[in-house]
Amino acid sequence: MITASRIAAVPRRAIIVVVVTAVLLVAALVLGVRQTHQAAEADAVASIPEPTPTTGASPEVKILLDLARDATREGRLIAPQGNNAYEYYLSILQLDPKNGTAQDALRETLPFASQEIERQINRRELEESRREIALLRDFDPTNYTLIILGAKLNAQQQVVTAENEAKAAAMQRRAGA
Repeated sequence: MITASRIAAVPRRAIIVVVVTAVLLVAALVLGVRQTHQAAEADAVASIPEPTPTTGASPEVKILLDLARDATREGRLIAPQGNNAYEYYLSILQLDPKNGTAQDALRETLPFASQEIERQINRRELEESRREIALLRDFDPTNYTLIILGAKLNAQQQVVTAENEAKAAAMQRRAGA
């Protein structure tokens, strides 16, 4: 004889089986999509062209590329003036405006150079920061980060000016008293 509780138990078991099956199907689908996505990413990375070889470049460009790479490796992205990677790469672009290596290097190092400029602004090295922002603007004059850094530099300059004026006023009060 079939009881009421036994009839109610069958649909619950069926629901559980259907739910578990659905969860397994969704998990299999997610894994399949993930593997497809990873394969597509691997294909995309493999299809990125290597930088153009510098075999056809002039000797000056080759020398500047070597100097720029050395400066980058040594952490001289934007300083010291006249001996940094950015100035070397910009010089390369003056000689060869379509040099992909220099363009890529400037674009890839801009965030790191921007961070260094921000640290200098915070240390109140304002004249050097001003020079370096101008240097980076030679490559990308409309870069949003550089616009923000310029505003931060101006604000820091105003703070320093106000502090200097306050010190001067205090010195005058002491001298006049």
